[in-house]
Amino acid sequence: MVGIKVTRLQIIVSVLLFASVVTIGFVWTEHRGRMHDLQYTSKSNHEFKFPSQVPFAEMIVTDFSVGENQQTAAISLLNADKNMMDIRITSSKPEYESEKTKRVKIGEDMYGEFIPNDSGRRVLTWKDDLYYEVIYYAKLTPKEVSKTQMVQMAESFQ
Repeated sequence: MVGIKVTRLQIIVSVLLFASVVTIGFVWTEHRGRMHDLQYTSKSNHEFKFPSQVPFAEMIVTDFSVGENQQTAAISLLNADKNMMDIRITSSKPEYESEKTKRVKIGEDMYGEFIPNDSGRRVLTWKDDLYYEVIYYAKLTPKEVSKTQMVQMAESFQ
């Protein structure tokens, strides 16, 4: 049997390396789950709901349009890091392949459909008074925004 000789310095370096990795993982997880306030007041005369919380800091509304029938709206969000999200509000249900969707609970008494990866996009849809659809355009991977964050964003619509 061959013995492995471990010095005290190697043990200390290993413990410090392990502690560093755990700390970085914890900080990343905490930061990833944080929601940020969206400061936006609609200039529209319509009663569309808007999110008050978004998963990225300093997101702004870059585009807001209302359809001619006054029953649809599209909102684009962007921040300095080029994190992009779209919100679509319509009177008709958005259609997605049923095998891609997962049912999720939004708030106390509402349910929606979550699509973890639709051609590189992450999508959450639900019906309130109208149909709402939040689409996250991934920079690297759709998992940059978690399902929990998208549900929290949906719960913040007012």
